[in-house]
Amino acid sequence: MFIKLSYPKQESRNVLLGLILVFAILDHTRMFFYYWNVNPVDISNTSIAVFLTRFLSHFFAPAVFFLVGIEVFLYAKQFGRAKLNFTLLRTAGILLLIELFINNFLYTFDVHYRTIGLFILGLLGLCLLCMIGLQYLGRKVLLGLGIVLILGHNLLDRIQFDDHSFLSICWYILHQQKFILIDEHLFIVNYTLVPWLAVLLLGYYFGKYYQSDYDVLKRKKILVTTGWLCLGLFLLLRVFNQYGDPFMWHNYADPSKTAMSFLNLTKYPASLDFLAMTLSIIFLFFGYTTEIKSRYYTFFSIIAQRPLFIYLFSTFLIHLLAVIFLWIAGDDPKAMIITSASYSKGSSLSLYGYSIEVVYGIWIGLLLVLYYIASRNYLAK
Repeated sequence: MFIKLSYPKQESRNVLLGLILVFAILDHTRMFFYYWNVNPVDISNTSIAVFLTRFLSHFFAPAVFFLVGIEVFLYAKQFGRAKLNFTLLRTAGILLLIELFINNFLYTFDVHYRTIGLFILGLLGLCLLCMIGLQYLGRKVLLGLGIVLILGHNLLDRIQFDDHSFLSICWYILHQQKFILIDEHLFIVNYTLVPWLAVLLLGYYFGKYYQSDYDVLKRKKILVTTGWLCLGLFLLLRVFNQYGDPFMWHNYADPSKTAMSFLNLTKYPASLDFLAMTLSIIFLFFGYTTEIKSRYYTFFSIIAQRPLFIYLFSTFLIHLLAVIFLWIAGDDPKAMIITSASYSKGSSLSLYGYSIEVVYGIWIGLLLVLYYIASRNYLAK
């Protein structure tokens, strides 16, 4: 994915990576084409289709951090820790630079960089930096640390900062989502270190089960058992509605709203319920697709060949298309230069947006373009 390995990759890994990329692209399409100021998870003002569009994207980040954790372990086994340290440092630096200068620009098209965010790529880079030291603790210690962080990090929710001091900024990066507005400059921290590092640590522990000499049936049993345990934990915590997520679910007269409320989990920072739910599906997917034949899922396998390129290029295409749509509609395309003012009620984008059916149509068209580009590279190899 982000660390180049020479071992044969599991087919289920390619299919999962392609599938979650497709879901991420769908949500990015929604961001730029659905009604601008509508919150997709606001139960009072959303539909099942819009809610599920957002919900499906929740699996992207957990799968990415888990898969990267697996690759870090396998890389260490193949090349040794000394070479791994160099690779982690180099890869982390590249990811941080891509986040700062490329990914932020692709989301905003603002050459003045008035909006800077710490999103998935930058946070992944920070996690890789942490792994330079943490890898020496051993698999079992890292598993214990990961479990403790996942189970207990919601206890930290009560600690809240609200200023721009160095200590506060460090805390935001560790565990508090924050939007910092200084004049016209907006700084965003969405992905926080504590829960996502924990997921990467789990992936590192499970890397042993993806070594080429590990028994396939044993791996399947471990993954399936872990998946059902995680799902049971999620259901237990969510039904009792006391711990695991800062936002409790509610009963509505409409059963569909009750279901959406039950599944409306906190992603920023990722709650225990959020991680238990998403990781359970990921474990079960890996367990039940251990011997999957990729020829039946060629589309997803090909999309997964260059995940970082597809992720960045799809964001560029989506944003560029949004500019073109504004221009065709007779509106000022400069409105798609996203700043903090873009989200205000008086913004020129406040009345912008299309139905969810249009969003899905654009998404399908984008996937066909991306598949064509990826398949040419795949065939060339």
